[in-house]
Amino acid sequence: MEERTKIELDSDSTALVIVDMQVEGCERHGPGVKPVIGNIRRLLDRFRSLNGKIIHVQSVRTKDHPEFTVFGRPYGLLIGSPGADFVEELKPLPGENVVQKTSHDCFYKTTMETVLQKLDLQSCRDKIVVTGIGSSNCVYHAVIGFHIRNYYTLVLEDCIHGVHPQSQPFALHQFRSNAYNFNVTVARSEDLTFTSHRVARQRASGT
Repeated sequence: MEERTKIELDSDSTALVIVDMQVEGCERHGPGVKPVIGNIRRLLDRFRSLNGKIIHVQSVRTKDHPEFTVFGRPYGLLIGSPGADFVEELKPLPGENVVQKTSHDCFYKTTMETVLQKLDLQSCRDKIVVTGIGSSNCVYHAVIGFHIRNYYTLVLEDCIHGVHPQSQPFALHQFRSNAYNFNVTVARSEDLTFTSHRVARQRASGT
């Protein structure tokens, strides 16, 4: 069995971003998304146990959205509908950050920048772990959003899922290319180990 390189993350300077793990989207992805939900949940539990920084991204629409009124798409992900809710395994806990978006882009006209500032997450310094659906659209745009803002970005291939068979290979090929790989890393959830400098300092000081 191939030995994989471990990636050590400081939970004080790393955020877990979970993209669009909602009822309607996961139903569209079919049974293949079930293992991904389990993988993300185990990773989420690890972050929660460390009091880590967590951002849930939620895709929502209103009936007057141009996707429906101009481009003729059928209604979907309507705000307040059961389909727009998070899947049960990945529902945010009280106090966890939720960023709502109305497009594939989790930065466009959203609170993402404000949330990053609140969590003291800084470009050229801190790390973002991206998970969710779908590999070649909403996850892809999230990764590119963090990439172009100069965050160290990790994409976990066992924690993302694409509807079409070619979606994930395409996205991962892009992320591994020279255009992105200077600050984007493709890994797996079992590659990650966590430390906490804050907790270490507290233990050293006896507080």
